[in-house]
Amino acid sequence: MSNDNPLEPTNGELDVEALVSRLARISDLNQRSNAIAIRIKDLENEIILETIKSVQEKTLLGNPEYRRVYSGLIVAGTLNRTLGKERMSELVALAQDKQYYEVVAILMDLPSDTDDEVMHQPYLDADLKEMSLGMRKYLARQPDLELVERIARDQDHRVLHNLLYNPRLTEKDVVRIAATRPNSPKILEEIYNHPKWIERYAIKKSIVMNPVCPVSLALKLLAFMKAQDLKEIAKNQKLSLVLRNEVGRIMHKKMGLVKDNQTG
Repeated sequence: MSNDNPLEPTNGELDVEALVSRLARISDLNQRSNAIAIRIKDLENEIILETIKSVQEKTLLGNPEYRRVYSGLIVAGTLNRTLGKERMSELVALAQDKQYYEVVAILMDLPSDTDDEVMHQPYLDADLKEMSLGMRKYLARQPDLELVERIARDQDHRVLHNLLYNPRLTEKDVVRIAATRPNSPKILEEIYNHPKWIERYAIKKSIVMNPVCPVSLALKLLAFMKAQDLKEIAKNQKLSLVLRNEVGRIMHKKMGLVKDNQTG
């Protein structure tokens, strides 16, 4: 009996283009992420890896539909919640065996969150430093431009979480927060996990370029970086050697993919 569904594997292969075309239409990032995870959950591990690898490669080439699906793939926690830790461990091990290091980076999740108090607040003014965490979280939601500028200097990720939903916050504000040095890694993780702000290219770049950015997070965002920005990252001695080495591999692979695409 023939398989008439283009989204179902046939002879061990999956119609990735049909899958991507359907999933890319989902506008909400979190809904798209959940749909992707649910869709690949019942596939064989080998097919999952090849699908993720294909999506990542087409993202490197700038394909907008594949980029949207890739954005869903790297939403923190979605794959782990849907596939489970044991399955994710199997996928990571298989990806390592196949030397699919770009897929390993995608499968790596962010460090687990904690509720530790931030002991050091180098940027807050004296008045805000005297306020409790609860009061600063409350103020972070207030639509007051002057207050937004002041509270944006808070290094507690729980305060920033509220601030990111403030209607008076702008992309310029978030870029400035992401570029702050020194910064708390949890601040960058909060921005990364926000479905609106992480869609902005300038914010992605600011996160990657910050030396305190967790390597697991920065590696996921490299596929979005433009060629000139990859070169800038590769030359930045303040960034992780692992990250800079991966940039070199991506640039080499990107050139090969472009050449194959032109001759194919």
